[in-house]
Amino acid sequence: MRTLCLLVLVGLGAPALGQEAAQAPQPAAAPVDEIIVPGRRPENLRVEIERLEGVVYERWNALNSKDEFDIQCLEMEPTGSNITQRTCAPKFVIQAESRATQDAVRGRSRGDSFTGEAAQIMAQKSRELTEEMQRVAREDEQFLRDLVRLDELKQLQATEGQQRRVSR
Repeated sequence: MRTLCLLVLVGLGAPALGQEAAQAPQPAAAPVDEIIVPGRRPENLRVEIERLEGVVYERWNALNSKDEFDIQCLEMEPTGSNITQRTCAPKFVIQAESRATQDAVRGRSRGDSFTGEAAQIMAQKSRELTEEMQRVAREDEQFLRDLVRLDELKQLQATEGQQRRVSR
């Protein structure tokens, strides 16, 4: 479910916001917090993505209208692995996963997380999150620029990963 929300956040939100930004008239010169040179690959792509995620999510958490939309990132080692993975998700997803896990432990569910009504609620909240992100991006240019850059870096990372798998 976290993957779904991440896809909603970055995969669907950023390209749509980027198109809006390209079509929107550009205002007079505004102060720029950061200058990004497009087309250049950062030295360490993973580190740059994590850094930019931190910037984007911190700004998002300050600007969005609902605390349940705040995004938290956790570092954890999946069961059976010593390799730490970073996972970021909105609070409503983390809380829903926690409830589903508690219900499963208590024997109140079949182990299927997010089926039926819970899945509908998650889908609705995901749509609301996307709408809120689009609203914030229309109102905050720096957030939009950082979000679009984050999407570009993640696409570059995915492309490089595919190229490595094909070359093996």
